[in-house]
Amino acid sequence: MTNQKKECCECSKVLELLIKLTEQNNQLIQINNEQNAQINHLLEHLDEDQEVDSLGGRSLDGG
Repeated sequence: MTNQKKECCECSKVLELLIKLTEQNNQLIQINNEQNAQINHLLEHLDEDQEVDSLGGRSLDGG
């Protein structure tokens, strides 16, 4: 095999690895986005619960 063919094969292998890594990275980004959305949803509910608790506490105290 000539040097040029060897270099081409090596470049192809590197390119394949880069594509796989890019795909894996995209999957991780998607998972991270989904987790962030879940966390935000939970935080919104937590804020709502705290508002209800604080309102309920005031009415029980008479003020």
